[in-house]
Formats: sequence, structure tokens, C-alpha cells
Amino acid sequence: MTTTGGPARVLVVDDSDAIRTLIRINLELEGFEVAEAASGARCLELVPGTDVVTLDLLLPDSGPGGLDVLRRLKRDPALGRPRVVVVTAAALPADRRRGESAGADAYITKPFEPVDLVDTVRALAAPGGPPA
Repeated sequence: MTTTGGPARVLVVDDSDAIRTLIRINLELEGFEVAEAASGARCLELVPGTDVVTLDLLLPDSGPGGLDVLRRLKRDPALGRPRVVVVTAAALPADRRRGESAGADAYITKPFEPVDLVDTVRALAAPGGPPA
């Protein structure tokens, strides 16, 4: 739940329909309100009012990449500065460092256990959860 008392709003950003669906279903089953975006540009359009974003770093070349989107989400107050869980196949230690230095609140590599992702989103969405 958010500080307003309603369900936390989560935006799932991934260019894979299958991954978006997997994440959406698991989050909806836990009571989250979920929206989806297949690109960085669409993410930036939909994000205002979102509590948590799950963000793939490897987005299509037709718009801003995942790291650029992450930086904007964390730095632009007009976007609400949501908590961000990076969910990506970029699994090298250098990838993780780049994600964390760009502002990721959590970093999960694919393949992942849906329960781990749900637990991470729940912790970030909770009032008084980990700092942004």
C-alpha cells in the first residue's frame, strides 16, 4: 500500500511481452495496480503517479535506453522519482554498478524468481520502506 492507503501503482517496463505479462500477473495477484510500457519513451509518459517501476536496461534502440530512463526517473521531480527495480539480463558486476550508480533501488537479473521480484517491489512500495 502507498502512503495514500490505496494499492501501490507499479509500472512494468520491458520490451518483451512475455516478461511484462509474467511480472504484471504476479504483481496483480498480490494486489498491486499495474501498468505496462514496452519502451523507455512510453515509460516516461506513464510514470507520473507511479510508486515503483520495474525497468529492463536493455530496451529497443528506438528511444531512450534503460540507463537513460533510470537517470531521468531519479533526477526529474516532474516524474515523481519512483523507486526503481532494474530487472535485466545485464548480469555482469559492471552492469550492476552502472545501474546502482544511475539510481536503481534494487537490481534483479533474468532469469528471476517471481516471488523475489514481488517481495522486492512490496518492500520498496511500503510506507517507510527502503530510502529512495
